[in-house]
Amino acid sequence: MNNSRLFQRIVLILMVVILSTACAAPQPSPTPIPPTSVPPTATAQPPIEGYPSARAAISLVYDAESDRVITFGGQSGSYELATSFNDETWSYDATANKWMQMKPASAPSIRSSDGFAYDAESDRVILFGGLDYKTFGLTDTWAYDYNTNTWNEMAKGPANHLGARLAYDAESDRIILFGGFNNKTSRYVNETWAFDFNINKWTEMKPQKRPPGGNFQAMTYDSKADRVLTWGCIDENGVGDESIWAYDFNTNTWTEMKPGNEVYPAWKDFPQMVYDAKADRTILYGGNPGGTETWAFDYNTNTWIKLEPTENPGGIEEHAMVYNSSTDRVILFGGFLNGTETPSGETWIYDFNTNTWTNVSSEP
Repeated sequence: MNNSRLFQRIVLILMVVILSTACAAPQPSPTPIPPTSVPPTATAQPPIEGYPSARAAISLVYDAESDRVITFGGQSGSYELATSFNDETWSYDATANKWMQMKPASAPSIRSSDGFAYDAESDRVILFGGLDYKTFGLTDTWAYDYNTNTWNEMAKGPANHLGARLAYDAESDRIILFGGFNNKTSRYVNETWAFDFNINKWTEMKPQKRPPGGNFQAMTYDSKADRVLTWGCIDENGVGDESIWAYDFNTNTWTEMKPGNEVYPAWKDFPQMVYDAKADRTILYGGNPGGTETWAFDYNTNTWIKLEPTENPGGIEEHAMVYNSSTDRVILFGGFLNGTETPSGETWIYDFNTNTWTNVSSEP
């Protein structure tokens, strides 16, 4: 190849390279990504076997997947004192009669009187609201995972619902909230809300008919009837309501179940009731006045039966109760002695089949 042709080919190649570069789409220069600032977090400590101190204004839930009863926080004295509150997470193994302080890395703030329910579909314990020495009617929502021992904050809930009660509607996969007290207006609230963990959203249901307002009333979910049941509300005249009210999420309706001529419990403040799935009965205990009575409600016949066991946990209010399906027992813990700010630290087990309360407290 002569020098002239070689020179022509070199020039041609250079022209192709120059034109290709000029016609190519311009590429943006990469933008440096600043480092993400991660705040320091506490480290979870291993759970410690022990026994929760005496406390009241608490709730219990049964985590069926882990077969553990869970509680959070509580109050040991006057609500005006910060030292009366705590932010402890405890689990209880009813089979082994053993309490464990879980010590998660982070948790909700100190409080009592929160709403508490176990979302079986999501396997999470849901906590809403409550109070501390500064705020009457907290609005935060939290989800606790026992398997990872972690709390995560969720969407804010409805405001001004101090003492609202929660129950998990398993058929509809919703946490149902009813009642509360609006500290700003000094009025009881009779709103119904539903929380969907899957989309992290609270929705006000606005049924046409609803129970009287109230807070710290008894509330549970009857899984056979697929109804949320509440008892112990207060009407607009301040008179205690002795009807059971049943809520159907599917039709968004409340139905009043007035007591008949048969025996039934007189209204009480701060009672607790839970649904015993095996017996298909709702068990009511405690409250003020008359906090030593044990009652069973049959939804199918709308009748109450007064159960008179030979021993009971005594006159208490603002205690916590839950049904443990693995042991077929009702678990009761804590509470204030009737009419006082003296808390109980006892754990009791109730067996509907034998109508017996048993004190299984193992505190030192």
